[in-house]
Amino acid sequence: MFAGRVSFTLSLAILFAINLALALPAVGQDVLYNNGPDGNAGYYHVNFGALASNSFTLPSSATLSYANLTIYAVDDGNPPVRLKWTITTEPFGGTVKGEGFEFVNLLQDPYPTRFQFFAWKIGFAIPNVTLPAGTYYLQIQDVVTLWYTYAFWAQSSGGSSQAYYQPIGANGAGGISQVPSESFSILGQWSTAQSRATRVR
Repeated sequence: MFAGRVSFTLSLAILFAINLALALPAVGQDVLYNNGPDGNAGYYHVNFGALASNSFTLPSSATLSYANLTIYAVDDGNPPVRLKWTITTEPFGGTVKGEGFEFVNLLQDPYPTRFQFFAWKIGFAIPNVTLPAGTYYLQIQDVVTLWYTYAFWAQSSGGSSQAYYQPIGANGAGGISQVPSESFSILGQWSTAQSRATRVR
């Protein structure tokens, strides 16, 4: 029993070390949109059929390559492992501009929230989606945690995105509702001489 626990803890430490080594996006990327950090104020379910979508606006054309967000999960030994992302022109609809089911990078140690969950700041690659200026939606769903438990997208502390939540997904139960926006940022490179004051260091 003890040996099994040590083995699990060691495996988790190795997983975190590998993810941390891969966590930082490429040097020279800009922050294209930032909806603020985790506000420890609420959360929305984003797996087992539930999904959430948040708007982001690009003032100029850009190539997206990476995203950061915060996921809540039970226990500090239960990190998010993969998730499905989609970029659309309307919440849960419109034209799909890009999508993928990606392994995530763990960007820092988990921390406790007031909801008795642990918060995980994560990042994931977006394979070079180039978009003209305009408003789009980042949709998150199918988050897989190490223990296959429920996962939740953390609300932002004062973000300006328009956010929508669909609690059950494809079967239509519960409908779509507008909700407070979630914590996330989009990284990449501007296609024109857009200000680089928020360049990633």
